[in-house]
Amino acid sequence: MHTKITIIGLGLVGRSLLNMLIGEGAFLPDDISVMDMSRDACEYFKSIGGKSENFLQINLDSRNYQEIFKAVKKGDYLIRLADGLDDMVLVEECINRGIHYICTSDDMFIDIPSNESFSYRTHFYQYKELIERSRGCATSILQFGMNPGIVSILIKKALKEIVENDNGDFVEHNRERLRQFADVGDFPLLAKELQVTAFIETDLDTTQTDLKEDENTIYNTWNIDDFYEEMNDRSIQKLGSLVSLENHLGKLGVLPDQVYYYNRHDGTLVLDIAGKNLTTQAVSGEETFTGYIDAHEELFSIHDYYTVRNSEGEIDYAPSVMFVYRPCDLAINSVLRTDPDLYYMGEYHIKPITNDRMVSGTEAVGIVVEGKNFAPVYVGVAPVYSTNGLETPTVLEVSAAVYAAIRYISNHPDAGVLYPDHLDVDEILSCTERFLPVILKNLTGVI
Repeated sequence: MHTKITIIGLGLVGRSLLNMLIGEGAFLPDDISVMDMSRDACEYFKSIGGKSENFLQINLDSRNYQEIFKAVKKGDYLIRLADGLDDMVLVEECINRGIHYICTSDDMFIDIPSNESFSYRTHFYQYKELIERSRGCATSILQFGMNPGIVSILIKKALKEIVENDNGDFVEHNRERLRQFADVGDFPLLAKELQVTAFIETDLDTTQTDLKEDENTIYNTWNIDDFYEEMNDRSIQKLGSLVSLENHLGKLGVLPDQVYYYNRHDGTLVLDIAGKNLTTQAVSGEETFTGYIDAHEELFSIHDYYTVRNSEGEIDYAPSVMFVYRPCDLAINSVLRTDPDLYYMGEYHIKPITNDRMVSGTEAVGIVVEGKNFAPVYVGVAPVYSTNGLETPTVLEVSAAVYAAIRYISNHPDAGVLYPDHLDVDEILSCTERFLPVILKNLTGVI
């Protein structure tokens, strides 16, 4: 059967991906379908060779999502890039129908009100059950953009880098044994042996733009709704087994009565502080910056993947995991000065910062790995992006990740539902390295 692909949402990431798929010869234009509510998306699709009959102009939600499966058949790929669709519902449909599903984040139906607390945590455990039930089914990859997504691959790259190049006594004396863990893909035990204390995900956006700041407008270099919600949500971290809650709070300057929720059995720590109001020092390469400690869905899968439990199910070892983000100046200023209540009432304009309005800068995403038996390291990416007015570094980081996920599925078609942490580091990076070259930095003396 001839394989086809359907992309839901043809925004900047969708367009970047579309050009990548055609340019790399992965799919012919005739084999690509698009679903989007915008007429402009249809015109763009046709401009790159897409057939008008392969474009469905539709605003998808819980009432009509079954329209998707009139066009997508067994063995096809379904890529969810649009907001407001429930990934749990869609991936279960895809499992039952033998369709390969990819999404870049965790989302729910926009038309169904939800006041659920800690939805990332709840969904993660639902996805874990689904992963077990889906073994041997058509491969789907959840939450595979840059972050979540490639950052999980960079963690494995960092651990391999430590094993090969750290010159400390512990690694020097145990290098061959540590290599064996990496060679067989047992990265959780490798992290335990190295006594990794923390994986700190850092995201530094240095974009400068010629846009004139307007006090009634919210800006950013990626999805503005997701960005605004993330910055205004309660800060969430995952606490590991090698640090106490008291010491962790003290390091962040947080008082015990600012803890909204803490579960020592799975390390979930929720603070009664919005991400935009909690800062810490972080590292991107050799550059130190002040960033905001946000909630992010990959914290749950990374912490769980690297958790080692004893025969009673109790945690024997787990690392701390934290996401530290510094938006570009225009974006963070717009978040700090605006009122979330007015935002949700639609009182503000939104303005994405596109390539044609960038003057300089980039977005550096990576992972800092700290521990007791090695020197700290940073592993990140340096996007090589087009200057055609379409791509920004942020856009390319996501589209290149989705492209790699498609290639991975083509090589492993019946692996069931996977998280980024389950993927082979070398196979993914071999696909993304032309777009996202990897940067390795020893942080001795930096932190």
